Order: sequence, then C-alpha cells, then structure tokens
Amino acid sequence: MKLSKLLQRIVAHGIAADPRSKKEVEKALMKYKTRQKKLSKKEAELFDEERLWNPFADSRIYNKPDAEVKSVIVGIDVETPELLLVDRMNKEGKKIDAVMAHHPEARGLADLDKVMDMQIDLLAQHGVPENRADALMRPRMEKIWRAIHADNLFRSQQAAEFLDLPFFSCHTPADNLVYQFVEKKICKKKFDNLGEILNALLEIPEYKTYAKLGNPPILVNGSKSSRVGKLVATEFTGGTNGPEEYIEEQAKAGIGTILTMHVTEKSLEKAKEHHINFVQCSHIASDNIGLNLMLDKLTKDEPKLKVHEFSGFMRVKRK
Repeated sequence: MKLSKLLQRIVAHGIAADPRSKKEVEKALMKYKTRQKKLSKKEAELFDEERLWNPFADSRIYNKPDAEVKSVIVGIDVETPELLLVDRMNKEGKKIDAVMAHHPEARGLADLDKVMDMQIDLLAQHGVPENRADALMRPRMEKIWRAIHADNLFRSQQAAEFLDLPFFSCHTPADNLVYQFVEKKICKKKFDNLGEILNALLEIPEYKTYAKLGNPPILVNGSKSSRVGKLVATEFTGGTNGPEEYIEEQAKAGIGTILTMHVTEKSLEKAKEHHINFVQCSHIASDNIGLNLMLDKLTKDEPKLKVHEFSGFMRVKRK
C-alpha cells in the first residue's frame, strides 16, 4: 500500500484507542477546521492541513508519502545514523521500503506540545477537575514548545530526502494503544502491594525482555510492601510528561499509585510530598508494547507487510 494509506490506518487505530471518546476527538478536529476559516491570507499559507484529519500532530510522514510499502523497518528513535544504516542494509539486499520511527522528528517533534492537551481529558476521567487540569497544562505546553523551538529539528528529514528513504513516525497512536493495554492488563486488577504489580508487569513479554537486559520496571517511590490504593496509568500517552503539579491533583482525586514510562525529578519530589507511589515501567519497553500492538493491527489489515526491527524495537506478536 502507499505510505499515505498506511499513516491513515495508523491514525484510525490511534483514534479508536484514544482515552478521549471518538466524539471528543472529532470535536477537536472540528475546532481546527473552524480556525482555518478565520485565517488571513498570510496565515493560511502556514496552515498545517494535515491536522484537519489527523489529531496526532506528532505522527506524520516526513518523506515520500506516495511510496509503495511492502516492508517497513521499525525503531524507537530514528535519526541520521539509523537512516544511513537502512541505506546500507538496502545496498546489501534487505529491500526495506520505509522507515517507521516511534519518537517524532522534524514537524512531528515541532508539534509535540499540540498533543499534550489530551492529558486534561484523561485526568478528568480520574477525578481531576477539568478547569484545574487545563490551567496547569497550558504553561507546561508552552514550556515544551519553547524548548523544542530551539532544536535543529529537520536534520533527519533532510537525511531521508538525500537517501531517498520513505520516513514517518507513529508516536501518540502507539502510546494510546499501550495506555489502553496497561489499563486493562494491570490497572483494572486488584493488587495488595507494589511488589505484586512489579511481578505482573514482568509477565508482559516486552517488560520481561528489557528486564533481562538490565532495564526492568522499578519502584521510584514506595516499596514492594506498600499498599497500592487507586491505580492509574495517567503518564503513558499525551506527548510527554505533564506538569509536576498534576501529581498533587491526582493525590487530591484519590489516586494512590501511578504507572509511568519515566519520572522527572520534580515529579518525584511531588510524589514523595503527597505520598503517591510511582512505578516506572521502563520507557523503551513500554514504547515497544505500543508499537507491537499497532503492528498487530497493521499486519492484520495487510498480512503481507514485512516488519524489520532496529533501534531498540523488538517484535512481539499477539493474537
């Protein structure tokens, strides 16, 4: 299939797994369409039409959308060195048609802040007032935008163009899938203590594989004997970590333990202050789960699609 069609399927699967309802996602897209109508002629020249149909601004095609794709190589982080490796592999006969990164590059990275507001809806589902979540999120989104704004964002896109490689990213759609997976497999179950949660996580192949490599799920606040309380996975999707103040808001909402991909030092300080347990599930292993779940869906849609692994990604197939 064409790469553009592949991205459309990724977006559709991402919407189906979104913590927000389909109606809420459609409402967000409609707001963007309404905004387009109010633009001046100069503003319209800079308008990102991709976001009229794709609610995940961090997931898009960076090169050759019309390329025919029969095989794809998938990695967690893809920059110029990885693209050069793919070029070398193709010269040795691997026949890789497209490169799929998890973490965004180029315009996808530039727009990372624009997926973060989904965290407002996610926290509201767990009892945090929308107005408070919104007020705390806006400064954090602006901070992320300012930080990324200073980066040299388009090196990998240019490298893909020079090497004539179809290149795209799948970030929030995959994160949505791992969020739903962890919510169902872990958060919906009853655990007496944090040690039982660690054991349950290690039953999941990706976490077990990374644990064997020295990167297991760890407790960053709380002990194996600590009681769990209300268990959530509120830091698995939505671009990147929300504001540290979200930890206090979740404590007020009655949350006792947060499963997360990674913890900032400031968030850890807040967790200790408000007696929130933190289980860091391993960032890259979590990303592997999301990508594997997405690839399960894509290969069901297109059974002949061949998948190669690199850059921290290890394929695990589920029924």
